Amino acid sequence: METEVEAKFLDVEAAALRTKLKEFEAKLVHEERLMRRKTFDYPNNRLAKMGGWVRVRDEGDRITLSYKQLNDRTLHGTKEITVEVNDFAKTCQLLEAIGLEVKSYQETKRATWALGNCEVTIDTWP
Repeated sequence: METEVEAKFLDVEAAALRTKLKEFEAKLVHEERLMRRKTFDYPNNRLAKMGGWVRVRDEGDRITLSYKQLNDRTLHGTKEITVEVNDFAKTCQLLEAIGLEVKSYQETKRATWALGNCEVTIDTWP
């Protein structure tokens, strides 16, 4: 599995952050767009007991299916495997057909910037 390195900052003033990104010549990769995601586990929460979950995410320009596992809270503690799929609803139906159930549904609005070799996302919750 790949290692996901992610840092989150809460209560950020989005307008000020966008201004700073422009000052540092970051490139706007995607304007703000609606993203939706569902997470899945078995009815007995077998994956959650191991720190894992399955996610289907519609990013607006692509749809992904991921298995994520939080091994620990260190910088490199989250591992993931992600593949691109082409249909959000059918992928969710497939997971339910093999015995997984929906554990959560979320929507966010996300703008994505590139700054050097880092991706900076600004999320807002509708």
